[in-house]
Amino acid sequence: MSIDERGAPLGWKLRLFYFLHFAGVGIYYPFFTPYLRGLGFDGNAIGTAQMAGSVASVPAVILWGALADRLGAPSRALAFATRGALVTSVILFFARTPHAVTLALLAQGLFAPAIVPLVDTVTVESLQTHGGASYARIRLFGSLGFIATAQGFGLLLTARADQAGDLAVPIAYATAFLFSSVAVTFLPAAPIPGGPRPRLAEGRTLLRDRRLLLLLGAGAVHAATTACYQLFGVLVRDQGLSSTVTGAGMAFGVAAEVLVLFAFPVLERRFAVSTLLAIAFAGSSLRWLFLSRSHGAVALVAIQGLHGVTFGLYWAAAIRMLERWVPSRLRATGQTLFTAITFAVGGAIGYRLAGFGYDRMGGAAPVYAWAAMVELVPLALAMMLRRQ
Repeated sequence: MSIDERGAPLGWKLRLFYFLHFAGVGIYYPFFTPYLRGLGFDGNAIGTAQMAGSVASVPAVILWGALADRLGAPSRALAFATRGALVTSVILFFARTPHAVTLALLAQGLFAPAIVPLVDTVTVESLQTHGGASYARIRLFGSLGFIATAQGFGLLLTARADQAGDLAVPIAYATAFLFSSVAVTFLPAAPIPGGPRPRLAEGRTLLRDRRLLLLLGAGAVHAATTACYQLFGVLVRDQGLSSTVTGAGMAFGVAAEVLVLFAFPVLERRFAVSTLLAIAFAGSSLRWLFLSRSHGAVALVAIQGLHGVTFGLYWAAAIRMLERWVPSRLRATGQTLFTAITFAVGGAIGYRLAGFGYDRMGGAAPVYAWAAMVELVPLALAMMLRRQ
């Protein structure tokens, strides 16, 4: 295991940060949409509010990455982004109307979406310099944090009788950011590549790589379909089931993600990374199709096991491609560009369409059916990438 300049295990500091940050994600994804439904928001209002955060994150994360590369300080940028996310998450506690929630998520979009690409930058650069564990096996601790809160918080909400608009949701979400804001202070500075610092405009050179453009396109459409992931809690409630089922489904899905991330170094030695990416998209299409046709707690929870390919395999393969194609001096720019195009642009479109579809088609199940068909687009792009 690599050791940082203060003599403490670097790998465990990174694992701790991933765990704490994704503990907050494990509260937001399963329970924030049902929380907004409990406040009386319809699908259109929920989609608009979530889209606002994604729209704000597009320029924000790119600027965070370019600034980190320009200053040669991704760790410092990560600390500022995490603290900004903490402040904006506190605002959500007081936001109770569609307008207020939209503004709060818009503000959070300026900070929170930059956290993952920045910590990924710190991790990849540190591992390239010091060696040690693979990225996937460090990142899986984020998945463990997600499992802990998705399952545990679901049980808590059930014990609280699944109150509509339960303030425990925004309180727990802000608390997770508080812990990660403390943990970020223990991360060491990432190794700084030699040579002159890149100019902000140099990030455009990345877009000349046809392989990267195909990856960005596939990731954006994939992110649009995975926006309906947040409707899982609504789908569960539409079938008259409790938050325990939501938590169990999310926890089981991310447990599968952990297994895939742990196995990724072995899979990578046996298959081309582009092949693994195509498998991730094919498995995701099947997942959305199965969800659109399933009823009952056992079926809904079991299908969530495909999250191992929807996110775990997809994310590990995509980060490996970025690691190979993006030069070290533009690492943060490349990571944040990927996040901006995929999660921000793709996510914004997906959130809006998912909310619109929920209202117009009478529930979450038809939205998942459409997502299954749209997921064939990134599958086709991944097959093109295999030929590059």
